[in-house]
Amino acid sequence: MDSIGTAPLSTHVNLWQHFRLLAMRMIYFGVALVLLLITVLKGFEHKWLHSSAVLLVALGFFAIGILYRQRLAPQWINFICIVSLGVLASLAMKSSGIAGVYWMYPILAMVFFMFDKAIFVLVIMLIYAAFAAVMYQFLPFEYAWQIAISMLVLIGVGTVFLVMMAGMQRNLIQANATDTLTGCYHRDYLEQILRQQITKNERLERPLSVIQLDLDGFKLVNDKYGYMFGDRVLQETAARIKRVVRATDIIVRSNGAQFSIIMPDTPLKLAVEIGSDVLNRIRHEPFMVKTMMTTVTASAGIAQHKTGKNWQDLIEAVDTAMDRAKSQGRNRLKVAQ
Repeated sequence: MDSIGTAPLSTHVNLWQHFRLLAMRMIYFGVALVLLLITVLKGFEHKWLHSSAVLLVALGFFAIGILYRQRLAPQWINFICIVSLGVLASLAMKSSGIAGVYWMYPILAMVFFMFDKAIFVLVIMLIYAAFAAVMYQFLPFEYAWQIAISMLVLIGVGTVFLVMMAGMQRNLIQANATDTLTGCYHRDYLEQILRQQITKNERLERPLSVIQLDLDGFKLVNDKYGYMFGDRVLQETAARIKRVVRATDIIVRSNGAQFSIIMPDTPLKLAVEIGSDVLNRIRHEPFMVKTMMTTVTASAGIAQHKTGKNWQDLIEAVDTAMDRAKSQGRNRLKVAQ
């Protein structure tokens, strides 16, 4: 089983999206300033039609930058921006020859920040194909094919950058969501996981069960053997749980020596069987660190989600069942009533 389960989690720390937002602010206002400068230069050359067209695009970029200071602009707006710049670059190539090519490189670079990965490849290839067609139309062939290859190199480098950023973001999400001691999900994610699983299982009309277990007398273990031994007990407990549960089950270290096991597509009867197996693995195998050894038991509660109830109702039911197991002698499993 994966160390922290298979639940798809979002995170407050989305580095790439935050970086994209900052980059897009700079792009909108930076492009607007550059185009305003070009507007002035075209005005000095008395090219009023070109000057008016560039000014219109500059004002559009400035307006978008103002409207989308705090969030990413919709994809269709970014597509219009790219097309507008592409048209200006094509006109520059037609009038200035190879000098117009220099505007195509920053436009290609902008695409890496403007579009989500779902449509990025489509957009970048469309823009590249359009630029290639314009180059072959207005430039000598010996220049056009070399420039086309250099643009492909830029696209390749940018794509590698995006892949590396995506990998770094996945690692950041996992690090942020994982309890460093046990490798289970951190308790801060319990609500999010339960909300997702309840929504999914209600939509598919499948059962969802939850096990909540707590090590009995864990404070005494810490007091007698020390916190390093206690940490080792927690690590080994998590490892034993992972050996029993399935790949689709999700383990959360919910509090201290308490673990929650979220079991999608699992009826109550099967959850009881798995829960009993987990408790047996804990009670029958002593915990050992160097020369120190002790036996630990656990109490557990199990509940199945009921349609129309929320995640808090489910946690309350499983907590109540676990408390009954504690009050009736510990080292046992109780099903929510």
